[in-house]
Amino acid sequence: MKDQVLRHAGALLGGMVHNLNTPLMWVMGRAQLMEARNDGIERLVQAGEEELARFKAKNAKDIASISEGAERIDQILKAVGYKIQMAEEGQVSLELRDYLRNETAFLMSDMRFKHETKTEFAFDSSPSVYADIDYNALSWAFVSLVNLMLDSTAKGRNLVIGLEDGAITVACPECAGVDEGAVRAALSGLVPEQADCAIENAAGLKVVIRLKGVR
Repeated sequence: MKDQVLRHAGALLGGMVHNLNTPLMWVMGRAQLMEARNDGIERLVQAGEEELARFKAKNAKDIASISEGAERIDQILKAVGYKIQMAEEGQVSLELRDYLRNETAFLMSDMRFKHETKTEFAFDSSPSVYADIDYNALSWAFVSLVNLMLDSTAKGRNLVIGLEDGAITVACPECAGVDEGAVRAALSGLVPEQADCAIENAAGLKVVIRLKGVR
């Protein structure tokens, strides 16, 4: 499983670079503006309050943009670092909200997931739960399931990823016709000793992954 997880990560390298490049351009652009403005700072010695206020406001706007860009870069790099570290460790104790935050942040490197899917993340307010699990088995099953849903639907699809009563849930209303066998195949990396996986077809497709030993 580790090899599949790392190969998938490598396949998303182009999207990752794209996601890093956008906030990096913000940082560089705003830094250049501040540098240009700084070249004329001597004239502010004689400036009135109004001009000083304008200078301060422009700098504050640029600093805020730089901070936002740096935060986005930090989030991407943390998600990458998390995936590589967890993949290398294998058997780990996962806090499931943290796992879903990092897994979905990493999936933003897939342009179909980022730009062609209406995503709803319904796990931030869920209670904190932990599970002892093979990270690679869980990650590969989760990513394979999401990819199956993306492959089976057109852009504009809806995807709801949540944490309900300690179970990971992935729902797609547009996936009503997806073959149950294909769903089982996507989840096959998780053996019964690791998780119970339930498939619900009442409204599209909803998969519930209930890991064993959640605490």
